[in-house]
Amino acid sequence: MLNIIIIIITFFLITIDYVDSQTELTLPTLPYAYNALEPVLSEYLMRLHHDKHFQMYTNKSNIILKKMFTDTQSDNKLKEIVKQPIEIILTQLEYLPHQYQLSLRYNGGGYFNHKLFFSMLKTPTSTVDENKPIGPLLEAIEKNFGSFDKFKQLFSSASYEFFGSGWIWLYIDAQTKRLILNFTVNQDNPIMYDKNHIILLCIDLWEHAYYPVYENRRNEYIENFWRIINWSFVNQLYIEGQIKRSDL
Repeated sequence: MLNIIIIIITFFLITIDYVDSQTELTLPTLPYAYNALEPVLSEYLMRLHHDKHFQMYTNKSNIILKKMFTDTQSDNKLKEIVKQPIEIILTQLEYLPHQYQLSLRYNGGGYFNHKLFFSMLKTPTSTVDENKPIGPLLEAIEKNFGSFDKFKQLFSSASYEFFGSGWIWLYIDAQTKRLILNFTVNQDNPIMYDKNHIILLCIDLWEHAYYPVYENRRNEYIENFWRIINWSFVNQLYIEGQIKRSDL
């Protein structure tokens, strides 16, 4: 009887510790209506992408995080990692037990990437040329790529030529401090390779991001993507990134 009581108390304490301490991801609401991005992205596509795919990455990430936190075979270091925000956890994947690395890389990366992606979109402009960056970000783009048009050409070309499922990124390189264009496969992102990279912009090239509207016309999706970028949001990421860089 005493052993049963001890087991119950131990389970209760573990549960309380988990609720109080473990990072638990929630599905963010969209910062705009589901139909706000039409005709570039339809309401049906947005509900599918956000409510189904993004929710899946959220749910699976939480399952993995819970397993990590309650893993009796691991030391307290793992529990301390799991208490961190997901963007911090993703920079420490190499320190996780092998059985968690791949699944959290995929699902936790999917959560982080989609949270960022949906945040940097807005109601489309009538034409691509009407939507351009502003302020310090525009100056940095012109300095690093020669002109905004040249940057747009390079970003679009990288997206057109990318094969399979993945992402194209613009970020501040942690080492050179320059703006970098690069790609990742699956749900990888730049901070997995250097925690001090500052992500500014990304495009989701998984089929579920465009197929319900564009089917096999991925190039058309990429062309229209320039109409829905929230450059004010991206510019703010750049400004905050510059402040962060000065603190390193």
